[in-house]
Amino acid sequence: MLELLSVVMVGIGLGKLVVEVINVGNELLDGRTLNSNLQWMGGRFSELGYVIGRAVIIRDDLREIAPAVREALRRKPRWLVISGGLGPTHDDMTLEGVAKALGRRMKVNTEALEMVVEHYEKRMAEKVIERIELTRERIKMAILPEGAKPLRNRIGTAPGVLLKSNSTKIVCLPGVPREMQDIFNNELIPMLIKESKGGKIVMKHVEVEGVLESSMAPLLVEVMQVFKGLYVKSNPKGVEDGKSIVSVDFMADERKG
Repeated sequence: MLELLSVVMVGIGLGKLVVEVINVGNELLDGRTLNSNLQWMGGRFSELGYVIGRAVIIRDDLREIAPAVREALRRKPRWLVISGGLGPTHDDMTLEGVAKALGRRMKVNTEALEMVVEHYEKRMAEKVIERIELTRERIKMAILPEGAKPLRNRIGTAPGVLLKSNSTKIVCLPGVPREMQDIFNNELIPMLIKESKGGKIVMKHVEVEGVLESSMAPLLVEVMQVFKGLYVKSNPKGVEDGKSIVSVDFMADERKG
């Protein structure tokens, strides 16, 4: 079984373009909010030839954030993407947690502060606010770990953040889906495409009637052994009209031919 898992992991790129995701937010754990960000990111990463090897959800707590980042970095993923906790409130602690994990100081980033000011200038022009006040809470969104590069947020206020730790690139994104998707599409995807050399994971889905998953399992193993680089995953869907329904997903790395 372990030998087969090794074949599968290499076949779908887990030995090469691995991404880990940390979703931060109490609301994701107490039932208030569905973690749609992870589902959305999973689709985008797959399209670009990356595989999410691990994803975790943690609370807005420094005692959770810093250890989770350290643990992920020990596995040396190509990218570590963290969403949530970049806002102006007291419990938005993601960047502080990342800084603590990396042993870096937090400081006002001039470029990030300019982005925050530009956002409020736009809101003033739209007559949403009467004047710009750089309160402590607003400046907080421009306080980044040393060595960080801000990523422009075209929808909201808090910039995304890019850092590097040894061979791992760390990207911090807002938890608000529209803002996360904006930064992902406009800032992160160009970097991902450049690194993946344009490859992508090709996925196909079929449904099989009248065959039990347990009967199908040996055949799927044989298929993966014959077609190197192909990953096949089955999921039972239940019974309809007296026939079992099994969903089968096929995944292959386009770069492997």
